[in-house]
Amino acid sequence: MLSSPLFAIFILDREPIAYKHLGGLVQAWLQDAGGFAALGLAVYILYAMLAGSEASPSSRERMSVTKFMVLMGVLSLACYLVLFGMIILKKGGDPNEVVVVHQTGYTYHYEPPKLQNFWRARMLTLGGLFAILGIGQPFARDLLKLRFRRIWALSKLGFKEAVRNKLFWGFVLFLVPFLFPAKWWLDIKPENELRSTVSVTTFWASVLTILPAALLASFAIPNDIKNQTIFTILTKPVERFEVILGRFFGYTGLLTVALLGMTLLSLLFIETTKLDESAVAETYRARVPLRGTLEFKSRKSDFKGTLVGREFEYRKYISGAPNSPQRAIWNFDSIPSSLAGDRPGDSVPCEFAFNIFHLTKGEENHGVVISITFTTWQTPLVPPKELRSDGSWDWVDKEKQRQYLEESKAEYAKLEKNARDEHRPKPPSLTAARPGTETWELVNRLAEKYGYYEYNGKEIYEHSDSVPVPVGLFKHARDGNPGQDESGAPKPRLQVAVKCDSPSQLLGMAPADLYILEGEKSYSENYFRVTFGLWCRVVLVIGLAVSLSTYLAGVIALLGTCFLFLSGYFSEHIEDLALGTNVGGGPFRSLTSLLEGKVPTAMPDESAGTRAATILDSGYTWVIRRFANLVPDVEGFSWSHFLREGFNVDFQYLVMNLLCLIGYLLPWGVLAYYLLRSREVAN
Repeated sequence: MLSSPLFAIFILDREPIAYKHLGGLVQAWLQDAGGFAALGLAVYILYAMLAGSEASPSSRERMSVTKFMVLMGVLSLACYLVLFGMIILKKGGDPNEVVVVHQTGYTYHYEPPKLQNFWRARMLTLGGLFAILGIGQPFARDLLKLRFRRIWALSKLGFKEAVRNKLFWGFVLFLVPFLFPAKWWLDIKPENELRSTVSVTTFWASVLTILPAALLASFAIPNDIKNQTIFTILTKPVERFEVILGRFFGYTGLLTVALLGMTLLSLLFIETTKLDESAVAETYRARVPLRGTLEFKSRKSDFKGTLVGREFEYRKYISGAPNSPQRAIWNFDSIPSSLAGDRPGDSVPCEFAFNIFHLTKGEENHGVVISITFTTWQTPLVPPKELRSDGSWDWVDKEKQRQYLEESKAEYAKLEKNARDEHRPKPPSLTAARPGTETWELVNRLAEKYGYYEYNGKEIYEHSDSVPVPVGLFKHARDGNPGQDESGAPKPRLQVAVKCDSPSQLLGMAPADLYILEGEKSYSENYFRVTFGLWCRVVLVIGLAVSLSTYLAGVIALLGTCFLFLSGYFSEHIEDLALGTNVGGGPFRSLTSLLEGKVPTAMPDESAGTRAATILDSGYTWVIRRFANLVPDVEGFSWSHFLREGFNVDFQYLVMNLLCLIGYLLPWGVLAYYLLRSREVAN
């Protein structure tokens, strides 16, 4: 993915879904699930009307259509017709929408859904809501008939049947060797031993728990129908959906126990194994980072960072030189109170890991020198109009800058005089102060008074590093209200600007490459949080397999489950197909280029065949966009990269994982309810 190996650089190329995205997620769910619900409601009503007279009395009872369903169907259709009219008339769209033309080769970047408040989005949301209410009315009515004792009994039955399955235990026993530390089996670098152990363990735990989950859940109900055991169950006072829930909870319970045991065993080996000190320092941690948003600035207003030609455009670069005006700036909108409280040494670590792109060999056995400037919202800096020899930026408040320079110079002179009088070494400069010294106390006082701190001459390499930041800076940042900028967005309370001082070098960074270390949590607790993400994937597979198996044969249900689940790992490619940005275009344009002997990257001509291929590809991309709504967000449940690099998985991410899991499986549960309800499996 990168042209050079990077040690301990955390790649976070998609923002995790958090509480702030809940409104957008609910709206997106109503729109996507509502679209499929509208289709299902239309098919259900038409089927019930056309087949009602020829169906058996039991079938007519199961496929009844209520007035409420018809009303919701009419309201949903009205909303979609209004939406269609808005699209034709080009009304009701997002007034702030920026039309982006995605060119061939465009790299898709995932962004969590945002709450939309224009009329087209409202109509799409309302249409989906009415459709969900309509198709869900019989489902919600029959939920009241469910009884916990019957579901519990069926769950125990499914649990016991799975325990007696030799296939499941074969997978579990095959997994045991992969739970041991990786250095027992592989020759790896000492600093990577824990990182490699986590990678191996989480990968094989995923494979060897998800695969048996799919096998068990896909063949359960089809085998019950084949062996006619379900006939006996459904002739009793048992609801059909209780059979589905019993299988789902039974297999989920078994896989939960197995996954918990695997996690405890793997964590026990990690805790009792002597780890290399470098591995402990890098990976055996659960950092709680405070992350900001990244922007690039220079004397030119259109500077957005430099791309160096790498295929993976995760990072952008700033040029290195003593007079370089280019800066990478991290904006922090909020400052937790914990950062402004009592901290060891009156300092807070600012950790970072940057990528270096060498234009020349540079100095042998030396890294790249950088400068880091911390400013609060009350002490903003702006790039100068002219190019300066030291590359410095201007304070907006010139008088405040003059006071800071005079006071810092005078106070530092006092420290020098005291050192001479007491025959002590000369104190370090303000930009080289270390916590626990007199100079650092002065730096802390100045930072709290002026909201400014600069760290110069930091030599870095391609691994994680840190600099101390005075606590007084965060106290100054929390004081007052910064207000809003011209766009109405809140102004950042703290800005961290990074400059590269080494000539002929480029310094690359991404939003996750710098953060303020708010604290650390337990590694063991973090290990279980990562396992929760794996548990969500296991439950997702079980839910999919059980739902599909209510109507399909076991093998077909297994193939369908694997296809949908594995498609989640190729979501970026699917989005490229949906946007039509993949190299070569859609299938019809690619076929046209192939028949004409053109290379895929050639510009299309304006012939009739090319125009026809473009129209057909438009229909193809529409179908792919609908399919993309069916594909689960598998990557959103994976947190192993957090554990590998020693970062804490925030609890809110797990809550949102659970909500997303429920939101994805709920429509499949409704589909399973209707599919099993429509089958003649018992009288």
